[in-house]
Amino acid sequence: MSRLNLFGILFLFFVPLVGCSSNSTVDSNEGNELINENSARAVEHSEKENVEEIAEATLEEKQEKNIGNNLLPTPQQDSVSQEEMELLKETLRTYIFDEYMGSSDYVYAKGVNWTENFYDNITAEEIWNVIEEYKEMNKGEGGTLFDQASYLSVNAPIKDNWKELFLENWNKSPYADGNEIENMIDKGDSVWIYTDTLPYTGEKDNYPFITLFKRTGFWHG
Repeated sequence: MSRLNLFGILFLFFVPLVGCSSNSTVDSNEGNELINENSARAVEHSEKENVEEIAEATLEEKQEKNIGNNLLPTPQQDSVSQEEMELLKETLRTYIFDEYMGSSDYVYAKGVNWTENFYDNITAEEIWNVIEEYKEMNKGEGGTLFDQASYLSVNAPIKDNWKELFLENWNKSPYADGNEIENMIDKGDSVWIYTDTLPYTGEKDNYPFITLFKRTGFWHG
């Protein structure tokens, strides 16, 4: 074999190797660029998430702060709320004493029976709360004034000074003439009252002289 032929064989052998080496270098460079690009994107995505988390945390803090501020009553809100309560109390008072109990529609057995000093002794807020309770039971509906007055008559709070208010009414009534109170038997919502003309004996059929309703101050014999 001549030197020329040997040189040609060696040349043909080395050319593919050089080409492969060159391609490997290119591929390696492209891989590094891809890795660097992905790393940059990952860093950018991580930074974006951190910024969003900080923004969300800040927004939540602001919302919590705003909620807290909204829960704080303002003088104006208190004023409006109190005015609404007082208006409801006066509306029901007018209905009970002027429009219902003083009219031909009044029927004792329907349960709307009040004395004025007992009604006035209940605060506007207490009346408001009872009527709000009625609305909740009635699926948000307020009903008629009679409906509200009926519910209030049964669910009004019993005040600690009920006995004092009752005696105030008793002493002004015809019942007090010739009838001195001797016993007052507390039955919960009502009180059985016995006098010297109908004393308490404790027997089964020993019914009271009058029965007083502690919520409304009304009584009947």
